[in-house]
Amino acid sequence: MAFSLKVSILATYEKVLIVTAKPPRRVRSIIYPLAMLVVFMSGCVSLPKEVYRGYSGAELPDASLALLDIGKADTVQIDGMYYLDGSKYTIVKLLPGLHRLDWSNSFGVSVMVDPRMIVDFRANATVTMEAGHIYRLQAERTLGPGYRVYMWIDDASTGTVVAGDKKR
Repeated sequence: MAFSLKVSILATYEKVLIVTAKPPRRVRSIIYPLAMLVVFMSGCVSLPKEVYRGYSGAELPDASLALLDIGKADTVQIDGMYYLDGSKYTIVKLLPGLHRLDWSNSFGVSVMVDPRMIVDFRANATVTMEAGHIYRLQAERTLGPGYRVYMWIDDASTGTVVAGDKKR
Protein backbone atom coordinates (compact mmCIF):
# COMPACT_ATOMS: atom_id res chain seq x y z
CA MET A 1 0.00 0.00 0.00
CA ALA A 2 1.50 3.30 -1.04
CA PHE A 3 0.88 6.42 0.97
CA SER A 4 2.48 9.77 1.48
CA LEU A 5 3.84 11.08 4.73
CA LYS A 6 3.40 14.55 6.10
CA VAL A 7 6.82 15.72 7.17
CA SER A 8 7.27 18.43 9.74
CA ILE A 9 10.53 20.12 10.56
CA LEU A 10 10.52 20.70 14.29
CA ALA A 11 13.77 22.53 14.74
CA THR A 12 17.31 22.78 13.58
CA TYR A 13 20.14 22.71 16.08
CA GLU A 14 23.66 23.28 14.82
CA LYS A 15 23.24 21.48 11.52
CA VAL A 16 21.05 18.73 13.03
CA LEU A 17 17.65 18.56 11.47
CA ILE A 18 14.83 17.03 13.52
CA VAL A 19 12.06 15.66 11.33
CA THR A 20 8.86 13.87 12.29
CA ALA A 21 6.76 11.83 9.92
CA LYS A 22 3.07 11.26 10.46
CA PRO A 23 1.19 8.66 8.40
CA PRO A 24 -2.14 9.68 6.86
CA ARG A 25 -5.34 9.27 8.91
CA ARG A 26 -6.53 6.12 7.10
CA VAL A 27 -3.26 4.33 7.91
CA ARG A 28 -3.36 5.50 11.55
CA SER A 29 -6.93 4.24 11.86
CA ILE A 30 -5.65 0.72 11.08
CA ILE A 31 -2.22 0.73 12.74
CA TYR A 32 -3.19 2.11 16.17
CA PRO A 33 -6.03 -0.37 16.87
CA LEU A 34 -3.81 -3.24 15.70
CA ALA A 35 -1.03 -2.09 18.02
CA MET A 36 -3.47 -1.89 20.93
CA LEU A 37 -4.79 -5.36 20.11
CA VAL A 38 -1.26 -6.80 20.14
CA VAL A 39 -0.53 -5.15 23.51
CA PHE A 40 -3.83 -6.39 24.96
CA MET A 41 -3.43 -9.95 23.67
CA SER A 42 0.15 -10.24 24.91
CA GLY A 43 -1.21 -9.83 28.44
CA CYS A 44 -3.58 -12.77 27.90
CA VAL A 45 -0.94 -15.20 26.66
CA SER A 46 0.43 -17.62 29.22
CA LEU A 47 3.75 -19.36 28.97
CA PRO A 48 3.72 -23.03 28.06
CA LYS A 49 3.93 -25.38 31.01
CA GLU A 50 6.92 -27.63 31.53
CA VAL A 51 7.40 -31.38 31.74
CA TYR A 52 8.82 -32.64 35.03
CA ARG A 53 11.17 -35.62 35.07
CA GLY A 54 10.38 -37.55 38.28
CA TYR A 55 13.23 -40.03 38.15
CA SER A 56 17.02 -39.92 38.21
CA GLY A 57 19.50 -41.40 35.78
CA ALA A 58 19.64 -41.40 32.00
CA GLU A 59 16.84 -39.99 29.87
CA LEU A 60 14.38 -42.75 28.94
CA PRO A 61 11.93 -42.91 26.02
CA ASP A 62 8.29 -42.10 26.85
CA ALA A 63 7.24 -45.65 25.88
CA SER A 64 9.17 -47.00 28.87
CA LEU A 65 7.72 -44.45 31.32
CA ALA A 66 4.36 -43.75 32.91
CA LEU A 67 3.16 -40.22 32.16
CA LEU A 68 1.04 -38.28 34.65
CA ASP A 69 -1.03 -35.40 33.26
CA ILE A 70 -1.67 -33.17 36.28
CA GLY A 71 -4.42 -31.24 34.48
CA LYS A 72 -5.84 -28.40 36.55
CA ALA A 73 -4.42 -29.57 39.89
CA ASP A 74 -3.02 -26.74 41.99
CA THR A 75 -0.41 -28.87 43.72
CA VAL A 76 0.79 -32.44 43.34
CA GLN A 77 3.05 -34.46 45.61
CA ILE A 78 4.43 -37.74 44.30
CA ASP A 79 5.80 -40.43 46.62
CA GLY A 80 6.24 -37.83 49.36
CA MET A 81 9.26 -36.45 47.48
CA TYR A 82 8.28 -34.42 44.46
CA TYR A 83 6.14 -31.38 45.20
CA LEU A 84 4.91 -29.76 41.99
CA ASP A 85 3.12 -26.51 41.31
CA GLY A 86 0.31 -27.07 38.80
CA SER A 87 0.75 -23.59 37.33
CA LYS A 88 4.27 -24.52 36.19
CA TYR A 89 4.04 -28.18 35.14
CA THR A 90 1.61 -30.14 33.02
CA ILE A 91 3.17 -33.62 32.66
CA VAL A 92 5.28 -35.69 35.03
CA LYS A 93 7.42 -38.54 33.67
CA LEU A 94 7.67 -41.41 36.15
CA LEU A 95 9.19 -44.86 36.22
CA PRO A 96 6.51 -47.56 36.06
CA GLY A 97 5.42 -49.05 39.39
CA LEU A 98 3.58 -48.12 42.57
CA HIS A 99 3.26 -44.37 43.26
CA ARG A 100 1.59 -42.39 46.04
CA LEU A 101 -0.15 -39.29 44.64
CA ASP A 102 -1.49 -36.42 46.75
CA TRP A 103 -3.09 -33.53 44.89
CA SER A 104 -5.34 -30.52 45.42
CA ASN A 105 -7.78 -28.55 43.31
CA SER A 106 -9.44 -25.24 44.09
CA PHE A 107 -12.95 -24.31 43.09
CA GLY A 108 -14.85 -21.06 43.28
CA VAL A 109 -18.05 -21.60 45.26
CA SER A 110 -21.08 -19.68 46.39
CA VAL A 111 -20.76 -17.70 49.59
CA MET A 112 -23.59 -19.94 50.84
CA VAL A 113 -21.30 -22.98 50.51
CA ASP A 114 -18.24 -21.31 52.03
CA PRO A 115 -17.79 -17.63 53.00
CA ARG A 116 -14.24 -17.66 51.56
CA MET A 117 -15.75 -18.35 48.09
CA ILE A 118 -12.70 -20.42 47.10
CA VAL A 119 -12.35 -23.90 48.52
CA ASP A 120 -9.34 -26.19 48.29
CA PHE A 121 -10.07 -29.91 48.00
CA ARG A 122 -7.44 -32.62 48.50
CA ALA A 123 -7.26 -36.24 47.43
CA ASN A 124 -4.70 -39.02 47.58
CA ALA A 125 -4.28 -42.44 46.04
CA THR A 126 -1.70 -45.15 45.62
CA VAL A 127 -1.65 -46.30 42.00
CA THR A 128 0.33 -48.88 40.06
CA MET A 129 1.36 -47.10 36.87
CA GLU A 130 2.30 -48.99 33.73
CA ALA A 131 4.89 -48.06 31.12
CA GLY A 132 3.47 -46.42 28.01
CA HIS A 133 0.27 -45.30 29.77
CA ILE A 134 -0.92 -41.76 30.39
CA TYR A 135 -2.69 -41.11 33.70
CA ARG A 136 -4.79 -38.00 34.34
CA LEU A 137 -5.64 -36.29 37.62
CA GLN A 138 -9.27 -35.22 37.33
CA ALA A 139 -11.60 -33.09 39.45
CA GLU A 140 -15.17 -31.92 38.95
CA ARG A 141 -17.94 -30.64 41.17
CA THR A 142 -21.68 -30.40 41.31
CA LEU A 143 -23.61 -27.16 41.63
CA GLY A 144 -26.53 -26.21 43.82
CA PRO A 145 -27.94 -28.14 46.79
CA GLY A 146 -25.98 -31.22 47.77
CA TYR A 147 -22.69 -29.67 46.61
CA ARG A 148 -20.10 -32.38 46.06
CA VAL A 149 -16.57 -32.61 44.64
CA TYR A 150 -15.30 -35.64 42.72
CA MET A 151 -11.57 -36.31 42.35
CA TRP A 152 -10.17 -39.32 40.51
CA ILE A 153 -7.33 -40.64 38.37
CA ASP A 154 -8.03 -42.19 35.01
CA ASP A 155 -5.85 -44.15 32.64
CA ALA A 156 -6.26 -42.29 29.35
CA SER A 157 -4.74 -45.22 27.48
CA THR A 158 -7.51 -47.62 28.55
CA GLY A 159 -10.28 -45.19 29.54
CA THR A 160 -10.62 -46.72 33.00
CA VAL A 161 -10.75 -45.05 36.41
CA VAL A 162 -7.83 -46.34 38.47
CA ALA A 163 -8.56 -44.44 41.70
CA GLY A 164 -11.20 -42.19 43.24
CA ASP A 165 -14.82 -41.45 42.37
CA LYS A 166 -15.69 -40.11 38.92
CA LYS A 167 -18.59 -37.70 38.52
CA ARG A 168 -21.43 -39.42 36.65
